[in-house]
Amino acid sequence: MKNNTCKNCKKRFEGNYCANCGQAASANNRLKFTTIFKEFFDNTFNIHKGFFFTFWKLFVKPSEVALSYIQGSRKKYTNPTRYLVIALAILGFLQFWANTQEAVSSEDFQGFIFLPEELNRSMSLWDLKLITEWTLLGNLLEALVFPIGFYWLFRQLNYNYSELLTLSFYLISNSIFITILLVGIPKALTNAYAPVLFVVSVIMVYYIYALTSFYKAVPIVKRMIFILFGLAIFFLIRFLIIPFILALLFPLSTP
Repeated sequence: MKNNTCKNCKKRFEGNYCANCGQAASANNRLKFTTIFKEFFDNTFNIHKGFFFTFWKLFVKPSEVALSYIQGSRKKYTNPTRYLVIALAILGFLQFWANTQEAVSSEDFQGFIFLPEELNRSMSLWDLKLITEWTLLGNLLEALVFPIGFYWLFRQLNYNYSELLTLSFYLISNSIFITILLVGIPKALTNAYAPVLFVVSVIMVYYIYALTSFYKAVPIVKRMIFILFGLAIFFLIRFLIIPFILALLFPLSTP
């Protein structure tokens, strides 16, 4: 096996990677455009280390991906944070190409009957802003809020918040991919948008399917009740409490 001197830490090593700092032996070679191109996709999208595998498994066996990552088997799956960044990057392109703000804003917003009409309108504008303009913040808030109810309801299983955050990042990311598929394909084929209610319904079914298998240690009836309660807490916080606070602190109104 060839002996090398790492140009990063100056240590001697054998093999393809420096045992001290982890830099690849290929870094000792002269820099080429192909190397820059490869490293860009590696560092940005992690494609060749499991993105498509992770994408597929999250649809067929979502709990297996999250549980494997939580339990330490991580090399074959894309990091959940990076997976979310990839999903948001593709969503950003879809929003630019398909003008999804038009699809979302065209839906009638009924609001909450127990709140004043002006407050309802400001909340709806904040929801629209989080979905279409501040996409990163909106989806990050969803990912952070998603585990709260499940952490409390399934506390007997002793998952900590960080472990449930892994599941959340994966599920929120795939909900973005579901949105991309259900909005992008009809837009490309018919120049029409899928109804928002239909997209949300499909995402809800996916969440229930994923959570049912993730919490399989809990009896099925209790599990389903807790899952529905957990999702209700998630939607309550994300689509009522957060917009309510934003609308009170920073009221918005239509021009």
